This record gives sequence, C-alpha cells and structure tokens, in this order.
Amino acid sequence: MAYSDQNHEIPKGIRARQNGQYEIPEEKTAAKAGLDILHTSRIDRGITEEDVERKITSLKQLLEKDPRAADLKWSLFVAASNTYRYDSCLKPFPPMYIKNECKDIEALRRVIESVPPLPVICKELGETDVYQNYGEIIELLYWVLLRLRDPYIKSVQKECYNSILRKVPLEVPAAAPNLIFQMANAKQSTSEEKWKSNAKGHSTFYAYHGSRLENFHSIVHYGLQQNMCKRSQFGKGIYFSSELGVSLPYSPVGYGWGGSLLGSEISCIALCELINHPDIKRGDSRDNTQNTLSDSVGGRIPEKYFVVTNSDLVRIRYLLVYTQDLHTTSTTDSTGLLAWFKQHKLLTFVLGYVVLLASVGLTQNKQVEKYYRLFIQKAGFE
Repeated sequence: MAYSDQNHEIPKGIRARQNGQYEIPEEKTAAKAGLDILHTSRIDRGITEEDVERKITSLKQLLEKDPRAADLKWSLFVAASNTYRYDSCLKPFPPMYIKNECKDIEALRRVIESVPPLPVICKELGETDVYQNYGEIIELLYWVLLRLRDPYIKSVQKECYNSILRKVPLEVPAAAPNLIFQMANAKQSTSEEKWKSNAKGHSTFYAYHGSRLENFHSIVHYGLQQNMCKRSQFGKGIYFSSELGVSLPYSPVGYGWGGSLLGSEISCIALCELINHPDIKRGDSRDNTQNTLSDSVGGRIPEKYFVVTNSDLVRIRYLLVYTQDLHTTSTTDSTGLLAWFKQHKLLTFVLGYVVLLASVGLTQNKQVEKYYRLFIQKAGFE
C-alpha cells in the first residue's frame, strides 16, 4: 500500500519521511517518565509502510469481528479520558500524549472528539489514503484496542445470558443487562498462571461489583484494587454482593462516547470470580473472624455482602452493560442527519428552542401577517 503526502495533509504529530517511514515526534519513555503505562504500550519512533498496513489490517479485522466489544472498550477509554479524575481513572495512559513527563489530556481529548463512529472508520480503513486522513485516530485506536490486548473483551451471545446470570442465584429480582461481555486472559499469560496458583486447593464463587463508568478502563486493565476503593464502612477492601440489585446503585449511568453503537449513556456491572479464601470476609458467616473486619466502623458485614482485602483473590469474568439507546452495526444511518442529531442532543435541543422562539416572534410581526394573508388569498384558501 503506497502512501503519498503530495495530495493529502498529514495529521498533526505525524510526518512522512522520504525514505518511506512515518515519524512520530519523540516523547520520553514510560519508564523514564514514571507514569502508569503498560509495557505493551510502547510506540515505535519510526513507522514504516509495512507497519502502517499491518496496523490498518489488524484494526479492520478487529472491528469487523466483534464491533460491539471494540466499541465498549473504546467507550470505557473515552469515559475515563473525559472525567476530571482522569489522572487516576485513565490508567494506562496513551504514551504518545505524554509531553515533558506530563499527560497532555487536552491534545488527547481533541483527537477523541474527531473520531467518527467505529463502523465509519472500519469502512474507511479499506481506502488507500486512510492513514493520511486518519493517522492520529488510527494510532490511538490501535493502541487502545490492540496493544492493550490482555485481558481481551468479547461479546456473549444472547442465548447464553441466562446461564451466566445463574452463576449468582438471585433472591430479589433485578433489571437484566442489555448486553454481556466476557473478559479473559491469554491461557499462557502471567495473570492466568498467577490466578491458577492462587486458586489451587480452593473453590471459587461469583459475585457482583458496581462502580462508576469512568473507573472501568483502569479496572479492566489492572483489576479491582483494594487501595482504590473508597467505601470503608465495614472495613477497607473491595465490596461485592450476591444480589445484582445491591450493586446496581453503585453503577450509575455515565456518559461514554457519543458515537457509540451501545449508546452514549451506559452503566457497567462487573461479574467477578472470587477464590473462597479466609481473606474474603462474608456477611453470611456466623464466625466473627469471617464476618467482621478489625477496622469496621459499621460493625458486622451485612448479609449478601463480601469484602475482599486481597485483590489477587478476584478476577473479572463478565461485564454487564445497561444501555437505553442500543444501535445496530449498520453504517447506513451513521453519517446521516438523524445520526448527527442523536450525537448532538444538547445542540439539537438549543436549535429547536431557537426555532420555536423565532416562530413565535414571526407570528407577532405585522409585516409577516400581511404577507401571510396575501399568500392565503392568492392560493385561493379564502
């Protein structure tokens, strides 16, 4: 695939060399900057045409294979990027937006705002000049969706939803999720080997964990960490429940991404697998050493609650997604006027209000009324 910079403007931050390479301005490495970046997030200094073609091909295959899973992963990244707590939520952070050991969040947000719906990008990836037109977008999407590949997220078929939800029998009815996604590590990964080692000789069980939408980007990649949990009424730790309805209030609807197939406003619940270990305190235990933590200010842990004081005893197996505006993967409406109105709801409301005010004003104008009556007469309606 040939890439020429004669007829196309190269996106800001990417320059085409005459020797067939694309160059990204130098940034300090993650190790030197001391920032929270996964080891898989290293960006090459020089990007050859082969690298570009490989990235485009891999990205296109991913978007075609499981568009909803890719959309969810991107939406979680966008939610973390747009929160004022991005410094703690946006981990890992894309290294190409680190300048002078500082996170350039404004530059990152500008690129995010320019990303069209993923079905549109998928279609554009088949064009020969796509890298010239979407260079920075492709680099960012590739980093989020492919370089951060472990754990991977994949869609679950609708007919499997009930079997997954039955992993935690509910006593109180709760709203069912619109979508379920599975999270898994590569079989030979360090995380998988560590989990098998910790679980050896122990049984496991499932429970729910609720959190704000912007927290899930870091949760997906780093897991649930007890030092990040603010709730400590019954002691410090990660809180879970055997009732979906108990966890739902802790996962309020959040704003993800305006171009999402899942809808811009979604919420997530993590369905986790826990190792049955003494470090997991249970509200249903009669043993005081198992139902009460030493630093608890609220006394005994309530029924249907679990508090985990060791994050190595937990792994996320499924993400339950709630949405009110689920789109299909069709690209027919993704670039039309209706899609624009859906993605800019506030602006649409303001424009509608302006039109309403203008209409009221015109009806009170005598000149307008004069021409209106003249039109009625000419048209023969009177």
